Amino acid sequence: MRQSIGLTFGATALATLLLSGVVQAGDDVTEVEMRDYEYHPAELEVTAGATVRWVNAEKRTSHDVYFADEEQGSERLFPGESWERTFDEPGTYPYHCRPHENRDMEGVITVVPAE
Repeated sequence: MRQSIGLTFGATALATLLLSGVVQAGDDVTEVEMRDYEYHPAELEVTAGATVRWVNAEKRTSHDVYFADEEQGSERLFPGESWERTFDEPGTYPYHCRPHENRDMEGVITVVPAE
């Protein structure tokens, strides 16, 4: 009975993380889904040294991740494709989807110092 309760709790916790759009995919990898012409979550705080992976969860639409302040980012990501970036320096990193700027597809990564 205890194992069943533990499995049910674990499955519920995983479902909650998946639905929120944030999944820890390893020690320091956090996933952001691109779906419905939005980033899920649109605002994310990570610790310096963490990696963020953007995953295109759309069925037919491509997106990208572009950091205008730094003039760098991903190529267009088609459904099921992903791109990663490691953030070593604390700061605020706004980004957007170039193909969907007119739809206000924007996000921001806030990097805090490692403790």
